[in-house]
Parts: sequence; structure tokens; C-alpha cells
Amino acid sequence: MPAHQSTITFDVKECAVYEQTSDLSTGASEYGDKTSVRGIQEISLEPNFITNELKGDGGVVLSKKGKVDRLNFSCTYSELAIDVLNILLGSGISTGGSNEAETASLALDDTSLPYFKTAVLIDDLESSGTALATVIITLQKCQLTGGTLVTGSTDTFSTPNFTAEAIKPKGTPVRFGDIAFAETAESLPA
Repeated sequence: MPAHQSTITFDVKECAVYEQTSDLSTGASEYGDKTSVRGIQEISLEPNFITNELKGDGGVVLSKKGKVDRLNFSCTYSELAIDVLNILLGSGISTGGSNEAETASLALDDTSLPYFKTAVLIDDLESSGTALATVIITLQKCQLTGGTLVTGSTDTFSTPNFTAEAIKPKGTPVRFGDIAFAETAESLPA
């Protein structure tokens, strides 16, 4: 039976970021281990369109071309985690102290922003016909473009967020990423 190609999604189960360790012009880009974006609440994926039109006599549109040149990704989550910020910002985590007096800190600096991979798992699905188990969205080469990395307010839980743009990597596959529909339960890559 052919793979199911439509579903109704509800909730988002997991989001993760992976440090890009190499972006090869041949072969596949390489990434570090999965770092979970804990307390995932919301994600969105929006294409950025580039369009142009050719006009002729009298301003009549003769042809129009459009394409997606990048994907915009946003994420809202609930648990502040230095390891996630480290991948997003490319800073280093330093630790110090001993026993109960230990500290971990992330340097906030003006270094160049790194590239990273993003993956999202959705497993609460409704399908007509053959049931799907999971939808996994993967973006190969992302870079932070904005967000609120730390929030705080009286009598309100913190909900940090970030936005990123996905561009095409140099190596194979040369695409922004993919959306995979699986009939058996899958999890995000380690």
C-alpha cells in the first residue's frame, strides 16, 4: 500500500537542535548529538518567496517566476537551557566551583552565529484510511535570526522563543530539509 500523504496534526511532541560540525561541498553535512529544546510549546515553518515578473507593451504581465529561497522557522518553549542556547549562539559553556557551589555559565559575546540543524516530531495525528504514526520535520542548515532567549515576568511562566532561517547546505542533499510521514512510530535522530 502506498505511503499516506495527508494527516491532521495536533500538538508538537519534541523539538531538537544539532550543532553543525561540517558543511562539506561534497557528501552530507555533519552534525553533533541531539540537544532537546525542552518544554516545546509551539513551532511554525513559513516559506520566504522571491518573485519577479516580466512585463511587455502596456504593462501586461507576460511571465511570472517565483521560488522559495529560504524557510523561516520559529519555536516557543518553556525551559531555559544553556545547552540549547550554546547551539543557537555558538558560545562556550564554562563550569566552575565544587559540590553544591557549582556554576555553569554561557558567554554572551559578539561572535559569528553558527549553523545548526533543527528537527521536530509530531505524533498526535488523525488520518483517514491507513493511520500514520509520526510526522518529522527536518531543516538542514539553520541560523538564528531573532527571538527572546530569556523572559521573565511577575506571576507568569517564562516562555523563551527563537526564530531561524533555513538555507540550503553545500553538500548532499542540497535542499532545505524535509517533512516525513511515517506509518510506524519514529523518533528524532540521536
